[in-house]
Amino acid sequence: MCWKEFLQVQGSKNDADFFFKWLAVELAPTIYGEKPGTLLNLMDSSKIFMKTMWLQYGEALLANSNVEWLVLKNEPHSMKILFYRVDLLNSYVNDEENRRFLEGFGYHTSMSLEDLLLYFKGRFQSMCPHEMGILLGIPLKDVMGFMGTGKEGHTCQGMWKVYGDPETSLSIMQRMEEMKSQVADWMMQGYKVTDVLCGPCSQTA
Repeated sequence: MCWKEFLQVQGSKNDADFFFKWLAVELAPTIYGEKPGTLLNLMDSSKIFMKTMWLQYGEALLANSNVEWLVLKNEPHSMKILFYRVDLLNSYVNDEENRRFLEGFGYHTSMSLEDLLLYFKGRFQSMCPHEMGILLGIPLKDVMGFMGTGKEGHTCQGMWKVYGDPETSLSIMQRMEEMKSQVADWMMQGYKVTDVLCGPCSQTA
């Protein structure tokens, strides 16, 4: 089942069970290694109190998972959080081309991952930094193309704008979508959210 269809057939959108399932689907590509980080804007609205439910249940829900998180911005009715896998994010930011790109924004090669993320958080307070694309697993060519500094033209668009040869970018998007749908299928088969986030599914992926 497509993950979108899975969420549509769930119960009330303003209860904890729906929020847990939504979070599991959204974090699936990061939990299962298809992207280093996922940025979510958890908002309280009349439809669903995402920020409230995260504050109440989030830490315990992800306590045994392979995902860490950093609150980038905490506002009265919303909270922007970067969820990430330490191993994958370290690999992405230490890629030679990505590291050279990051240096152009003041990231030093001597920075630990923790220092790099804190520096990013500082920049995030006043803008949506272009380098965020690297943290989310977007290919460098697409990040630079979006900035207007790349050498390749815009070719298509999916989860993000693609520049140059679209094959790699579209393949990444497809794997992300497939992982979301796989997690939805697991939950339809009876796996609990904690199984998906922390249990046998994540151990065997």
